[in-house]
Amino acid sequence: MMKTQAFVFLISCIVCFQSNAIRVVSCEKEDADYIANKLASNALIEANKIEKSFPRGSLKYSEICEVRNEIIMDGLAFTLYKLESNKHKFISVYNGLDGSSKLYGPFK
Repeated sequence: MMKTQAFVFLISCIVCFQSNAIRVVSCEKEDADYIANKLASNALIEANKIEKSFPRGSLKYSEICEVRNEIIMDGLAFTLYKLESNKHKFISVYNGLDGSSKLYGPFK
């Protein structure tokens, strides 16, 4: 019985160590305006769409924020990513109606 408990404890420690939770907060006005400007300037087009995954540990809490329109529930959510390693920004557009997500960037 003790061996089983020790095994379960060890496995749970390993799983907890490997997990990487990211907290997404609402964007400040400056970041929300940045996303709105990119949307208005048609920067979120197919030519700027990329396939990218961010390396583990490259994003910090203050570098991820989200903008949703609470008044018009169109299902769209915009997430701004600021990488620690460089000055580039990426914008992810999530469509809550069909579950699709597209990433655009890098923007300076």
